[in-house]
Amino acid sequence: MKIMAIRKKGSLRAIRKAALVASRIIIALIMILMVVLLFFVLQSRLGQSVPSVAGFQIYVVLGGSMSPVFEAGSIVLVQPLKASSISEGDIITYRDPGKGNNGVIVTHRVLEVLDAEPVSFVTRGDANDANDPIPVPAANLLGRVALSIPFLGSLLSFTRTRTGLIVMVIVPAVLIIFSELRKLIKYSQDLGNMKKKEVSG
Repeated sequence: MKIMAIRKKGSLRAIRKAALVASRIIIALIMILMVVLLFFVLQSRLGQSVPSVAGFQIYVVLGGSMSPVFEAGSIVLVQPLKASSISEGDIITYRDPGKGNNGVIVTHRVLEVLDAEPVSFVTRGDANDANDPIPVPAANLLGRVALSIPFLGSLLSFTRTRTGLIVMVIVPAVLIIFSELRKLIKYSQDLGNMKKKEVSG
């Protein structure tokens, strides 16, 4: 019976330890996510129209024309490059030449590079049935897609709203601070109790 009791205590300790490690990992991940989201929100609100990190510009995918490579709500990391670095098959981000200067940004695949000066690109979304009507001039090129991350774009768009900022950044930050303060208070109380025991002993 004693052996069983010892084993039960050992397994309970192992479970508690695993739960503590898991909770710390989750808190660390939440903090990292909060910092990243806050970074992007501050970048966009301080006048920089396109958030960027490590030289890559970050765009939110709004449509499904590149499905299944990436869906609406994803983000794409775009590496600014010269037109001469673009090849057939690359996915590029550019200002739509058919929309004037209203800032419409599109991400499609290059089907053909037209070498006539100036260089331009025949493009099409992977989910579309036809090529884009106007070749993309080199001057409209913003860069080549290096990486896409699903769902994060929807999260970033939500975070840019006042409600999103409160829900995704401020509330978790307050909860984490409150949790850490409780731990500090408990630790200081335990330390005080230990000192009292030492004095009384």
